[in-house]
Amino acid sequence: MFLVNRVAILAVVLFAVVVIGFAITRSTGTPLYASLGVAVSEEIIQQRAEEMGLNDPIVVQFWTYFTALARGDLGSSRISYIPVAEDIALKLPATAEMVFFTLVFSFVWAIPLGVRAGLRPEGKLAKLGEGMAQFGVSVPAFWLGLLFVFLLYFLPQRIPEPLGPLPSLFPPPLGRLGGATPPDMVTGFYTVDALLAGDIRLAWQSLWHLILPALTLSLTSGPPLFRVTRSAVSEALSSPFVEAAYSYGLGRRTVLIRDVLRNASPPVLNLAAMTFGYLIGGGVLVEVVFSWPGIGSYAVWAMNNSDYDAVLGVVIVAAVIYVILYFIVDLIQFAMDPRLRD
Repeated sequence: MFLVNRVAILAVVLFAVVVIGFAITRSTGTPLYASLGVAVSEEIIQQRAEEMGLNDPIVVQFWTYFTALARGDLGSSRISYIPVAEDIALKLPATAEMVFFTLVFSFVWAIPLGVRAGLRPEGKLAKLGEGMAQFGVSVPAFWLGLLFVFLLYFLPQRIPEPLGPLPSLFPPPLGRLGGATPPDMVTGFYTVDALLAGDIRLAWQSLWHLILPALTLSLTSGPPLFRVTRSAVSEALSSPFVEAAYSYGLGRRTVLIRDVLRNASPPVLNLAAMTFGYLIGGGVLVEVVFSWPGIGSYAVWAMNNSDYDAVLGVVIVAAVIYVILYFIVDLIQFAMDPRLRD
């Protein structure tokens, strides 16, 4: 019954996203002036609007869009006339790769420091983690990205003689490969595809371009992971089953791994999935800063050109990914927590 309720709730959420997104994009007026140009006569504008069904009542427009969406049709771009689904399929791997490495970096610093802070709240590592968390929630991600680009790319080249100029520590913010020829697409992750092609140099180049945007997002999206991990570990340590485990003579390491970390993991996994889903559509400005050709940059381009089918397509895809990840986490929690099965 738990899973049935979850599926029903998530289906309602997706439908609400479609309805609200459709209403917002249609409330901004006709996009035909952006796609056809202001020099086009009003007669041609009206003719094109009639062909596209833009003169129909809003309910009729929504039903037409929704029935097409049920077939997997997200419409076509009003600017490029390319199907939105094809555009997103080309852009999504770039965003997914960046978000994957963002989570890797976040796990590297946030989880260990969170566990340590939960075990020793007054320790130096706990204070370091809290300081990083305070910094991460205090600065916008795009500002931090610009700071990294300035300090690690532009500044070394502008150090005067006799010390400089020095080579940049990182490549220019010019997308995934900085103009190099990408590998044949297999997974869409350039690091993986380059390794599959046996091109170690290209894989390293792809990874080198990934570090700054992923590091930027990890420092601003990792603080919640740190705090939830700290709170979950601290709560697990004070629970009766941990005290019972110690009373049975179990060692600290055994209790930590078998009881504390296991019981602290569900909220951390839940937040990690939500963070991944959020970053799919939430790293827009970071993608713009680093010229990253993902769906965030695509959404910005679509909004600048009043291409509302493309904007709505990005919103729906991001929502679907978020819902799928959330459901996977529910399945994991269902398997780990016998109370949910009861």
